[in-house]
Amino acid sequence: MKNFQKWLEKYLVPFSNKLGQNKVLQSISSGMVMTLPVTIGASVFSIFASFPIKPVADWFAKVGITPSMSAIVNGTMNILAVFIAFTIAYNYAKSCKENGVVAGLFSLASFFVLMPQSVPSKKPVNAFQMTYMGSEGIIVAIILSILIGVFYVKLSKNKKLTIKLPDSVPSMVSSSIEPLIIGIIIFITVFIVRAIFDFSQFKNVFDFVNKLITTPLLHVGGSPLTLILVFALSNVLFTFGIHPAAIESVVIPLVISMMVGSTPAFQAGKTIPYLSNLVVFAFSNNDAAGSTLSLVIMGLFLSKSKRYKEFFKVSALPNLFNINEPIIFGMPIVLNPIMFIPFALSSFVSSSVALLAVKIGFITNYNPSLGMGMPWTMPKIIADTMIMGWQGAVVWLINFLLMFLVYLPFFRIADKQAFEEENK
Repeated sequence: MKNFQKWLEKYLVPFSNKLGQNKVLQSISSGMVMTLPVTIGASVFSIFASFPIKPVADWFAKVGITPSMSAIVNGTMNILAVFIAFTIAYNYAKSCKENGVVAGLFSLASFFVLMPQSVPSKKPVNAFQMTYMGSEGIIVAIILSILIGVFYVKLSKNKKLTIKLPDSVPSMVSSSIEPLIIGIIIFITVFIVRAIFDFSQFKNVFDFVNKLITTPLLHVGGSPLTLILVFALSNVLFTFGIHPAAIESVVIPLVISMMVGSTPAFQAGKTIPYLSNLVVFAFSNNDAAGSTLSLVIMGLFLSKSKRYKEFFKVSALPNLFNINEPIIFGMPIVLNPIMFIPFALSSFVSSSVALLAVKIGFITNYNPSLGMGMPWTMPKIIADTMIMGWQGAVVWLINFLLMFLVYLPFFRIADKQAFEEENK
């Protein structure tokens, strides 16, 4: 382990530092971190809005507070792409010594301009669709905010495109008037892009990007190896800020069909026809995406840096309930070369152990009805025990320990860097 850690420090750390000096990557990382107060604060309400204990959830609904708790989630985590559209462009322009607020506003406005502005129904309603403001819009927000940020900075360098007012004009007014011509150029460009997509088969840039990701996977089968590949790929994409929903939505219908098809066999006490597939799916992430609970527990007990000690204290509870946006965007995992390898490997490790457990006859049963009805915020060790019996809990524990070992050398490097920075 020590030799492996030395090898990582010799080759991975210099590469990480080099990437860390790139303004685009710095802006994406900083923009993601800026959303941390929103995601951590909302994660608590996300747990209660989808509380894993049914009697408690029913009581919340009966009292009438569930809609209000859901509203907090909808106004924060479910429109995360909106915040990212502003924060990344803001950080890029700021790193280039330009007006970050103006760049962020241009990016945010462009994001809404490109978004479909009506909801399909018998009589179309003029409204923005929340699906594009959340997970399905994050990749568009990242790409767009960088493009707008770069475009704004380049145009700002051309003094002919900025309107200079006399010094007697208040700075607040002059700073608002200066980028007027630049704004017109940006919105003309965004208008052309929107018009092109309006006349295309995709209709909008959001569907184009999502289909570009998911189309190659539309014809994959539902075999255990395919599921392992899909979830491993979704974790790789998540490290670049692309929400796994874009990929996983392809296989979820297949898995649900398997659960429905397995229900009669389970009720009759017969062999589950899709046992391998369903167990692999259950352990595609041992807890939240990337099996990050192992990382959280490690950080709570092994951190030397104050940064990680405090960070894991506030992110532990949400992570226990499978909410790990604070980890993804706050640690961060996104665009973090040090954490890329263990996070990308997580689904491969946990799913492979699950598949082996089925092949050797350790796990022989799966309750598809519970699998379909289990709240997503239910702690995974409890859910796996209820669905697969005590064997499910054993496999979860094995995966937890394995992921602890997988994350350990990489976390030590990250923690060591943070500790040295604090000492300086």
